[in-house]
Amino acid sequence: MCDECRRKFGAVPYAQSGRGHYDRFLYRQEYVEEMGKLIRDYKFVPRPSLSDFLSDLLLEIFEKFPPLPYSVLTYVPPTFSSLREKGFNHMKILCKKLSKKSGLPCVELLEVRKERRPQVGGNFMLRKESVKGKYLVRIGELYKTSGNIVILDDVFTTGATVEECARILKKAGANKVWVCVLAKS
Repeated sequence: MCDECRRKFGAVPYAQSGRGHYDRFLYRQEYVEEMGKLIRDYKFVPRPSLSDFLSDLLLEIFEKFPPLPYSVLTYVPPTFSSLREKGFNHMKILCKKLSKKSGLPCVELLEVRKERRPQVGGNFMLRKESVKGKYLVRIGELYKTSGNIVILDDVFTTGATVEECARILKKAGANKVWVCVLAKS
């Protein structure tokens, strides 16, 4: 990414108190223009080389809003069909890069239990229903943590996915769950 392109991402990160099952919501900027194109290129073209720049953007969030002590990073896992289609796990790559830069461990706490229909275009209630029962917590991995979890995802649309992930993590014993995304639509 050239310096001129990097300057287009000059917005500062944002934080909001949580709702539902997550305690805090952090995002880098709105899902518009350059950020939207960047995320789509990273996810769908695919351009895994963009993970360095995207992890820098996530790190800026942590510099302004430091995670709780002994937090661990995890991510929303892709569905089986999405992984097959893309050929790589874009959020796992980001989680590992951010882990190296932040010093917080990347732990695979969530896995897909059931394949569900794609969520694109649905409202909160449709999305909430489509993610119910979709994920499962890797309990053994959760018990090795402090219980302070930061869930990473690329885009927050309605929040149904991260809400479900936070819900099952809390039910399994997580203490505090933060959500950190690149963009909010």
